[in-house]
Formats: sequence, C-alpha cells, structure tokens
Amino acid sequence: MKLYLLVYDVDFDEEVMETLTECCVTGFTKWDRVLGKGARSQPKMDDAVWPGFNCAIAIALEEEKEPGFLEAIHKMCSRLGEGGVKVYELPVKEVKIAECKG
Repeated sequence: MKLYLLVYDVDFDEEVMETLTECCVTGFTKWDRVLGKGARSQPKMDDAVWPGFNCAIAIALEEEKEPGFLEAIHKMCSRLGEGGVKVYELPVKEVKIAECKG
C-alpha cells in the first residue's frame, strides 16, 4: 500500500476531483487553503502580498489500484500543462488498533 499526496493550485480543484471520481479512488482526505512555497514557485499565502492557495489530498491505495490511479493522474497533468500539480508517493502501513471505549 502507498500513500499519494497531491498538492495543487486551487484553480485545478475541479479537474482533480473529477479525475479521482473517474478512476479507482474511493476514499481520500482533503485539505483546503494549504499555504506554502514550492522550490520553483511563488509563495501562496492567501494574502494581499502573496495571493492564492493550494489544496492537498492524501490517498491510500492498495497495490492493484495504483496503475489506474497513476495513469489517470498522468493524463490529467498532461492536459493541465506544466506546473500547478505535484504528486508525492510514500510507503504506508495501516496500523490496526482496537476501538476506543469511552
């Protein structure tokens, strides 16, 4: 299993969400108004000096779903052109814990 982290300009939110709906992604965690600066981009701090912000999505995928997901993301990035979407891949291991009883 791997965890994919997509960080992208808010302008691409509709395309990213459509791509996830069309491919094998059934669950994800999304953060809106992600602030920061990339190595080759201007800061996005959502203020008057550095306007704009990003979104981020974390997706844990089983190995058999990875090829379809990566193909869909590659096609989307090709349509959108250079920049605006960054994808990171991290190894992940799900930790099973007992339910908390209150």
